[in-house]
Amino acid sequence: MDAEGLALLLPPVTLAALVDSWLREDCPGLNYAALVSGAGPSQAVLWAKSPGVLAGRPFFDAIFTQLNCQVSWFLPEGSKLVPVARVAEVRGPAHCLLLGERVALNMLARCSGIASAAAAAVEATRGAGWTGHVAGTRKTTPGFRLVEKYGLLVGGAASHRYDLGGLVMVKDNHVVAAGGVEKAVRAARQAADFALKVEVECGSLQEAVQAAEAGADLVLLDNFKPEELHPTAAALKTQFPSVAVEASGGITLDNLPQFCGPHIDVISMGMLTQAAPALDFSLKLFAEEVAPVPKTRWS
Repeated sequence: MDAEGLALLLPPVTLAALVDSWLREDCPGLNYAALVSGAGPSQAVLWAKSPGVLAGRPFFDAIFTQLNCQVSWFLPEGSKLVPVARVAEVRGPAHCLLLGERVALNMLARCSGIASAAAAAVEATRGAGWTGHVAGTRKTTPGFRLVEKYGLLVGGAASHRYDLGGLVMVKDNHVVAAGGVEKAVRAARQAADFALKVEVECGSLQEAVQAAEAGADLVLLDNFKPEELHPTAAALKTQFPSVAVEASGGITLDNLPQFCGPHIDVISMGMLTQAAPALDFSLKLFAEEVAPVPKTRWS
């Protein structure tokens, strides 16, 4: 998928409302620093000071559009960053430019970090000869999910379900509440009707078979060790070849190749959104014709 085209997934009204909430959070009242910077025309360069994948341009644009500033990009979405890289230039009233600075950098650092982790995960699976789907999870930051799911896509991973309405996921607690796997899946199947798929979290081959017999479209083998995962998936596929198998739980970039196998269709990783390190960006104002290059922390 072309990373540049992913911006079309973001509804303009939703995007505008989201960045408005961020800016209001950072400055809900008087902006005393505006008296220091003034309202004169100014310009700044966005620098990338750590390696990774650039992600978050639509959100960055929306932040500065709301503040009457203009952004000119030098690198496309999804670019591999080699520090120190000149990424973009922002022009506008000084007080507006500085009002958006921290919000824009925070967003870009997190979004690019997630895209970088996702890209690393996809690369690791391809290196292992596996062609299934690397996916995120619903383990996202409240209020920041749209950015994090978007970052996954820029990095080449699947976003998984966006919210509770995107897939009927029957987890262990649902099974307990319903009184068993079969009852839970039947209820989920009725709720899903023809429009949604049903996925069931299972802790054993027996549960997986029960879920498949009851009509599950996907089976999530959760917290299986690799030596248990692959035989279980193979046995399930032998009986139910059309049921997709997802592996999840305890999977990191280091052990990811161990979970790749011919009977695994999806590998989901909560760490892509929960533990991805943020990239380092800075926005530097300049008055000269040539913007000064910032130093990196580790140079």
